[in-house]
Amino acid sequence: MTPSWAKKVLACPRCGQGLRGFGAKSTVVRCSDCGPYPVLDGVPILVPEPSTWCARHSDAALAALAEHERATRSAVETLRAFASAARHVEPTAFSDDWTDAESKGDEPPRLIRGPGSDALDELLNVAAAQSPSTWLVHRAPEGVIAEVGCGAGLTSALLRTRRVISTDLSLRAVLQAERRAGSVPVVADAEALPFAPRSLDALVAENVVDLLDDPDAFFTSAKLALRAKGLLLLSTPEPSLGAPDEDDAVLDAVAARNGLSTVESADGLPWLRRNSSRFVEVWLVRACVLRHQR
Repeated sequence: MTPSWAKKVLACPRCGQGLRGFGAKSTVVRCSDCGPYPVLDGVPILVPEPSTWCARHSDAALAALAEHERATRSAVETLRAFASAARHVEPTAFSDDWTDAESKGDEPPRLIRGPGSDALDELLNVAAAQSPSTWLVHRAPEGVIAEVGCGAGLTSALLRTRRVISTDLSLRAVLQAERRAGSVPVVADAEALPFAPRSLDALVAENVVDLLDDPDAFFTSAKLALRAKGLLLLSTPEPSLGAPDEDDAVLDAVAARNGLSTVESADGLPWLRRNSSRFVEVWLVRACVLRHQR
């Protein structure tokens, strides 16, 4: 059940108005102007086109509900009812980009033993302690925080002493974050955040902004949701945001034209992906803290 503090924060992703109908057995919540949004066993689907989302991701949503033992009759019926309202929508599968250890909450695998492997393993452990998520969480204020693109919920878990809303386009991801972190799960689009104006103390977006089709929409949506002294905490392995010349200043420029300025940053933070005992990815990431321009 959505807690009372979160009900005050969540809003219509189209117009920003508050939503009515939250309750222990709710199957929809409603914006008085824009209409209903489905609620799947306690998880609101707050995306601009909820019927399209349900039709496109119906199989993935059913699988996620079953995996988390939440495929109730009302959830399945609600999902199918919204999906049936969409026309000519091709189904799409989610490819949740998590390692096995991230998904299961296990310790990352140690490297295959060989010349230098112990030294490399130790070096990776030191690098992990200086991760972007650690840098961001250390700067997160108390209060109400939303994480955008929560993935397997690892960063949500580090934020669990705050009031945390975990969002992702993947239902499986937000259910995973809820299980791991005790956060409030919400399916949401990073380019149309479903939060009331000036309702968040901070918004965390770890390695998300470079994946978006419209980063401007994300920054604008984030600024509207943040309180006057609220913080946008983000990291990206691609601060050029896909620019052909790989200009790392693009991130600052996009933030600035949407009314946000950088107050602190760090570059070269190691983001490690230990996929197996033989395969390790290392990305050097920029992390930054942004705030409303004065």
